[in-house]
Amino acid sequence: MRMRTAIACVLLLAAAAGAGLALAREPEDASKVQAQSLLAEALAGEPGKEVVAQSYTFAPGAVLPWHIHPDAHEIAYVIEGDFTFQIEGEAPKEIKAGEASYLAPNVVHRGMNKSNAPVKLFVVRIKPKDKPLVQEVTPPPQ
Repeated sequence: MRMRTAIACVLLLAAAAGAGLALAREPEDASKVQAQSLLAEALAGEPGKEVVAQSYTFAPGAVLPWHIHPDAHEIAYVIEGDFTFQIEGEAPKEIKAGEASYLAPNVVHRGMNKSNAPVKLFVVRIKPKDKPLVQEVTPPPQ
């Protein structure tokens, strides 16, 4: 119940700030994605967990490698543009500006900008303090 309340609060704060939430990781070509750390603080009432918020700008053609967020919840919101998100074993999904998504812990996925315009995202993750933010994985068979 505490986790649901925390996630709901994060969503409301992001909406009130006009920011939004999103998906993003370390790119295969780091020059194609600009990342900015906005917040990294302990999660109240959840010892050993933290909230990490970041904004990202994906240049046209940017593709992230397949990866997971070890034991981390991810809430995603597209601020500007159309972001393509793919979960292992599923077809790619377009997430448009103003749309949000939730990703459960340890789900193999990747993101990309297939458009000709930049994509801006805001990402909030709730993660264990002792785990990395992202872990690249072997690409799934096609």
